Amino acid sequence: MSPTRRITLKDVARVAGVSVPQASLAMNGQGRVAPDTVRRVRDAADRLGYRPNPTARALRRGRADAVGLITRNLSNSYFLDVLRGMEGVASEQGSHIVVMDSGYDAATELAAVRRMADGQVSGLAIAPVGGTEAVDWWRVNRPDLPLVLLNVAPTPLVTTIGPDSPAAVSVAVDHLAELGHSRIGFVSAPASDAADTDRAETFLARCARLDVRPEILRTRLRFDAVREIVASELVDPAGLRTFLMNSDYTASAVYQATRDAGLVVGRDVSVVGHDDIPTSGLLAPALTTIGFDRQAVGVLATETLLAPEARPRTVRVPVNLVVRDSVVDLRG
Repeated sequence: MSPTRRITLKDVARVAGVSVPQASLAMNGQGRVAPDTVRRVRDAADRLGYRPNPTARALRRGRADAVGLITRNLSNSYFLDVLRGMEGVASEQGSHIVVMDSGYDAATELAAVRRMADGQVSGLAIAPVGGTEAVDWWRVNRPDLPLVLLNVAPTPLVTTIGPDSPAAVSVAVDHLAELGHSRIGFVSAPASDAADTDRAETFLARCARLDVRPEILRTRLRFDAVREIVASELVDPAGLRTFLMNSDYTASAVYQATRDAGLVVGRDVSVVGHDDIPTSGLLAPALTTIGFDRQAVGVLATETLLAPEARPRTVRVPVNLVVRDSVVDLRG
């Protein structure tokens, strides 16, 4: 057998001593095939280095073997952890992940959804930009394929998976209030881009309950944009000095703006992040943030897409406050 020739299922069947249809069923885990036959076929495939042709297999099954992921911002390493969780499940089930990034741009997001729908994937997980155009397009044009929304406010129409946002905001606001902070700035995406609207709603309600003055700072959730809006507060003697962020990625922009202003996080400026990515504990000072199992979001999303349920559901991953040194104690 020439080493340059592609190994086929026919080769595997010959070495295993079975018919091609039997080898196909054994490789795909379909039909009634004796365990010993499955073992012989898969051993033969391993020895020969056989890899199924994904295009042919997709045609046989009538669907792609891939799961789609569209993120809002791959610069945020949170989504890389989600991707790792997705890849683990997909690999175990003989699938793979196709990734696209919208960069917080609605037009780019819609184009990515259309590309995903064009036969590339058998289901889609998306962390959408605010608004529903792309999500609605998928639901109308690919109602046969499952859809999961990541990091959004719950909806009865689609399964949503993500950290428990109301709990995350509540524990962060409580922590700041306990340390004497009576005015908190919540940095959020512009209203047109915000998909996790339950975070802002919880923020306002929690501040009202604790007699804390809430202020919402809306900006594009990119590093430079966040740094600029925080810097504008820091140059104002009456500006905000306490910031609640939607991610550790954007929290790092607060550190940069604070340093540029000649101030110090944990002494002059307070910040609470979200995600507890590995580098957050290495910041100076270490970042107080919201922790949760980031990869679990990807695991749950992929399990849902590969074995979809009839009814949409809301899955909230438990969160916890990770207290470090980025919040000033104002209790005197």
